[in-house]
Amino acid sequence: MSTRAKLGGICLLSYAIGVLLSPYFLPTDFLTVNVAPLFTDKLLPSAQHISINNDDALHNEENVVELELPPMKYQAPYKQIINDDDPFHGVDIVLHRNGEPDPCMRQQQQQQQSQLDGDASSSFTLLEKLLERLGVTIANDNSDDAAAPSTASNKESLSPLSQSILRSTEQFTKPLSFDSKYDLDATLTHAFATNTQSIFSNAQSSCGPTWEQDPTKPHYLDQVNENYNLLSSYSSLLKYCDMGIDRTPIQPDHNNLVRLAQVKSLPCTFHTREGLRVTSLSMLVELAREVKSDEGECGVGDNNEESDQQTCTSGNGGDGGNARKELHLYAVSAGRVFMFAPKHVGEVFELPHVKGPQGLPVSLQVMSLTPRVFDIYNFFNRDESAAIVDKALKETSETHKMKRSSTGASGYNLNSKRTSENGFDTHGKEAQIVKRRCMDILGFDEYEESLTDGLQVLRYNKTTGYFPHMDWIDDPRKKEEHNFDSAGIGSNRFATILLYMSDLEAGDGGETLFSHGWPAGQAEEEHVQLDDAIDALRASGDVEGILKRDSWEEKMVANCRSRLAVRPHSSRAVLFYSQHPDGSVDQSSLHGGCPVITDQPKWAANLWAWNSIRGGFPGSPKNEHVVEKNRAANKSPENDQQKHATFINDKSDESMRHAQLFFQDTFWGNYGFDDPPLGINTFKGHKWHVRVDGEVVKSFTIGRDKKQEFHI
Repeated sequence: MSTRAKLGGICLLSYAIGVLLSPYFLPTDFLTVNVAPLFTDKLLPSAQHISINNDDALHNEENVVELELPPMKYQAPYKQIINDDDPFHGVDIVLHRNGEPDPCMRQQQQQQQSQLDGDASSSFTLLEKLLERLGVTIANDNSDDAAAPSTASNKESLSPLSQSILRSTEQFTKPLSFDSKYDLDATLTHAFATNTQSIFSNAQSSCGPTWEQDPTKPHYLDQVNENYNLLSSYSSLLKYCDMGIDRTPIQPDHNNLVRLAQVKSLPCTFHTREGLRVTSLSMLVELAREVKSDEGECGVGDNNEESDQQTCTSGNGGDGGNARKELHLYAVSAGRVFMFAPKHVGEVFELPHVKGPQGLPVSLQVMSLTPRVFDIYNFFNRDESAAIVDKALKETSETHKMKRSSTGASGYNLNSKRTSENGFDTHGKEAQIVKRRCMDILGFDEYEESLTDGLQVLRYNKTTGYFPHMDWIDDPRKKEEHNFDSAGIGSNRFATILLYMSDLEAGDGGETLFSHGWPAGQAEEEHVQLDDAIDALRASGDVEGILKRDSWEEKMVANCRSRLAVRPHSSRAVLFYSQHPDGSVDQSSLHGGCPVITDQPKWAANLWAWNSIRGGFPGSPKNEHVVEKNRAANKSPENDQQKHATFINDKSDESMRHAQLFFQDTFWGNYGFDDPPLGINTFKGHKWHVRVDGEVVKSFTIGRDKKQEFHI
């Protein structure tokens, strides 16, 4: 063979190896079908033919080359995490959209393995033909394994999910870490969304957007696709994960998100059914092993609506006829927040990752699907209740002390149909503990103060109540500086956790009424309409001489006895949502406080959680036209009472090397030489203490200025 032919062959060999390692740049059979025949039939007609993978045909040892393909970039650290036995063998990934009990994609194990093997075989065929013409043979000691890689031992082979993850990591130019939740989000989104490497059958996918795209505001991915034709390689999951510029709220960690390779779209986050966010490959591995260790057997009823478990399915692909296990993951769009996906009333969600005050695991039980209401068990105790109430009664600041409850998005506005009293506990020790527990339940892996209000403490005396209302704040004409449009890029209250601190008997009133719900288990023909409920109430005489006839209070009590209502008892907690997973308002969450008709007051508290940064915190979404209007009129924003304080350690006093910052008796953060400045939203009159070795060595009081700095 001439030198020129050999050089040309080496070039072709290098190109073929590149194709073998990167089959996702072109359809995997493109070169084999369209290009290879040109080379094998025309360009290399004189090359010597040598049989491949046939020991009897290897009669010319000089032509035998040991070819070992280099491992993928992240294969070594990946295998260190999963160890020798890939935990994803025998486990099928089942994907749900956020808040939806029914899956939108299900792993096709046999089909995926065949596809992966076919991709490798297609690229390998081209390499074989080229080497064949060059007189080179690829040595392979086990032709059976090469022909059927899917039959290799689990300890020696990677599962389809592992292969898909590793192939996806190759697409990113930035260094990736399997311990980074942001890197993992991007890797899993790419692995699940790409058509050429996904473990899912995208033809059966229903994981696309749940909203209708405004034709006047096309999704930026469509514009990218027009220029580069990239979307043909991805499933509709891509647009679900990245809702677009006009529908993606900016979270505090937005700048940490890792965009997908090539298309540069934002990834989903992934949670378990119980709300636990998957933050590392190690966690995903552990979840797979937990699923496989479940000793329950698959049965006909395991996947029906009465089952609360999502771990088992029958099948026979790849496991010798054994039942396969399922790992259900819930995909949350970028900038959105996790929401539970109840399927039936009475369903239980065990949350072993959230511990109550006695160390018992917290659990949820579904009370209603529309609205979505959950009872919370083991959440808080009477000691915490008493401490919260006691602090509320002792509060003296004008903005936080107990007084007649107000309504509205801003300002102090009294409403004749809200007759309760309330105060706020934003930084108290028990309030902080309860707030963090609330956010753990709601699926947040890190606590973020800007996503919560203060704990609102409520007192309902006899005859007082609150007319049905929404916790979601409505500003349809966008008159406020804050952007409340949570379906767009705005932020609003998305979930409420109610805490009851009093024991009220049946007939005492004080229930929380959900006006659009019906009592659990009640048949439609048993529903009692309002007029009949009022007649029954009057016949009972329970409110005679207490409430006026035809008053809103009387109608409320009647509704409380006929509609879905939660009766208070000490240490009871309830969760309900005010938004749908896409950020749109859930109108069925209309609720109210039934008037108390006994002498014993009702004490309660609630925490509002926001879908993104709430007003008063840096980075909160604004209606810019209102901001400009107020600035031109020299008008202060409505939340001007809130102050932003920055606490800085100047490192000039050695005694402050290990200082800590406390709000009253509540630890807030480390304040030492090696710690960054602490930025905190607080209020005029609040007292902050610096402690060293448990002793208060310095105190600061918040003043009038909007922004303040304190140094030690």
